[in-house]
Amino acid sequence: MSTLCGIHILDDPTVSPRLRSFLSQRARRHPPTPADRFTHYTPTVDDTGFKPPTGPGIVDAMIRFEERYGGLSYSPRGGNASEYGLDGAPSAHWTSHGWAFPGILDGPGTYRLDVLADGRTAIPVPGLTHRLINSSVDQRLEADALLAGVYRWPHLVLRTATPLGVAPSVAEEHLPPRVREATGPADMWWSDDRSAFHLELYSWWTPRTTCDTWIVRCFAVDGEALGRAASVLRAAVPGLTGAHFDWCSLCRRGVDTGELCLPTVRGARPGPADGAYG
Repeated sequence: MSTLCGIHILDDPTVSPRLRSFLSQRARRHPPTPADRFTHYTPTVDDTGFKPPTGPGIVDAMIRFEERYGGLSYSPRGGNASEYGLDGAPSAHWTSHGWAFPGILDGPGTYRLDVLADGRTAIPVPGLTHRLINSSVDQRLEADALLAGVYRWPHLVLRTATPLGVAPSVAEEHLPPRVREATGPADMWWSDDRSAFHLELYSWWTPRTTCDTWIVRCFAVDGEALGRAASVLRAAVPGLTGAHFDWCSLCRRGVDTGELCLPTVRGARPGPADGAYG
């Protein structure tokens, strides 16, 4: 994935066709923070009052982030918009992964993400180290674009649990090709033109958990194909379960264990191959 220096993501001709289509239909651009606001910036101390050596990288990283993503805003699935940029007085803080700055507001989840100096994203968890979420901001955008293209397909939502900090074991030979540009530490995708499979870390936000919970979704172009995709998913990911009564955040409704979500009943929309997003 290209990260051309000084080129805003909305102007980058090298992004994938999927991401370009998604941003052209969904994104808005607001004025970014002027670069001169970072010139005399001094990072803050951490929560203990300790001030680690900053090095030259964090301010440069903030400037690069603002040049590429500043002012970007979009609603992934309708509702609250996700926002990118360093609003107000720029600030940075020390984390378990080094210096970081608050640069992203996740609209659907209504939480903020930190951006590390190397471009990864992380979320602070009280009493724990920061949890890594995305391998890069571009990866996060690709994942949002892919989900926006399939979330109105019929789908099934399940869960799996792993030891804290351990990703699920996946037998990828059962699945379509991995979508590497959309896959990160807490967001994994496999997809072709008729089905998609998504694993998403769910339990990062609580310090009281002794294991990680992952939301596991499969999508297909129609109900018949979904039945086949569900069998493929169960073969690929061991230990799948469903709560007696769970919540599908895509359909915004409660579902029983193993219940299929069939949004086509309300009118399906074309998926990413058609370049349309619901």
